[in-house]
Amino acid sequence: MTSTAARMYAALNEVVCDNETAILRAGLPHGAYTSDGVLEVESERIFERSWVCLGHVADIGEPGDFLVEAILGHEVLLIRGDDARVRAFHNVCRHRGHSVASGAGAARRFTCPYHAWTYANDGSLLHAPHADGVADFDRSALGLRPIRLETVAGALFVNLDPKAPPFEDCYPAVREEIEQWAPVPESVEPALQSPMPHEANWKASVENFSECYHCGPVHRFLTDNVIDADSYVVSAGGLVQRHVVDGRDAEMTQRLWHIWPNTAMGLYPVPGVGMVWCIRHMYPRAVDRSTYHYRWYAAGHQSVDAIREYAIQHAATTGAEDAAIVAGAQRGMGGDPTATNVLVCNPGHGVGSEHVITYFHDLVRTATATR
Repeated sequence: MTSTAARMYAALNEVVCDNETAILRAGLPHGAYTSDGVLEVESERIFERSWVCLGHVADIGEPGDFLVEAILGHEVLLIRGDDARVRAFHNVCRHRGHSVASGAGAARRFTCPYHAWTYANDGSLLHAPHADGVADFDRSALGLRPIRLETVAGALFVNLDPKAPPFEDCYPAVREEIEQWAPVPESVEPALQSPMPHEANWKASVENFSECYHCGPVHRFLTDNVIDADSYVVSAGGLVQRHVVDGRDAEMTQRLWHIWPNTAMGLYPVPGVGMVWCIRHMYPRAVDRSTYHYRWYAAGHQSVDAIREYAIQHAATTGAEDAAIVAGAQRGMGGDPTATNVLVCNPGHGVGSEHVITYFHDLVRTATATR
């Protein structure tokens, strides 16, 4: 029997982005950004069936390193075991359901704070107090529940649906396309994580990424010092957005890929450093709240300190500006929930076109309609 996730991806891959026609299109209604019920459907039909990026192998580079991230109500524990293998688990004790870890750090074992059930960093159950002699107690069957994990250019993608198609089937040839530009994962080290709270629906955060129409009015430092916004070209197809824009330094061309539903990664032109690998996550937290999480990485000879310095400046300028602008849109939509967004699709004017947002909206409509 075909899984619900397989049906969803088959339907999504039939959606076509019009990367050529100039047209005005209606977007999603404002209520799609303000309704708890809509977010519940998106949680079930998008985030519980999709490949979602939660970090990079460099974030947990040594045996015992771990991090915890949430996909809405589902906490995921990523661990590098003593065998150097990275694994993903539900962050849920098999005894009474308490979380076994939080945040990020390093640990050889994880002890649930409720009843002290203890797990190794390969997820196996090591110890359950007072369980000796209990009939049918099979320690080997009570390890942390695994979650499927795949890596793309070192990025860690998980899928909560055990029956979902492999990453390669969902995004054919995308892994190879990205990896021809990405630094070798083993060569990078984390420079800075910059989680930016967005007081807005996750879709508003994705949409803001999906166009540079706003760059001139909103991002003065970015357009004056980092990118040539007039060179912006954005296209979409196969569940992936592709952004290409020249840097103010003619030697540096920014290349970004947004992978459905909420991950972007690519090369960012950092003045004085070069092309820096960066991952962006648009995590939903509540109907009117998301986290735009930047992860910056240094590769080879690149200076971690220089990248960190730029990333901090970026957060204070471009990042803060994006947070303010999506919050303003969220407030406005909340006051007029029956209205519909209007999108200017003019691909010939890349910097001033929202055609990729219409494609994203079509994907959202298709995914949420697929049972």
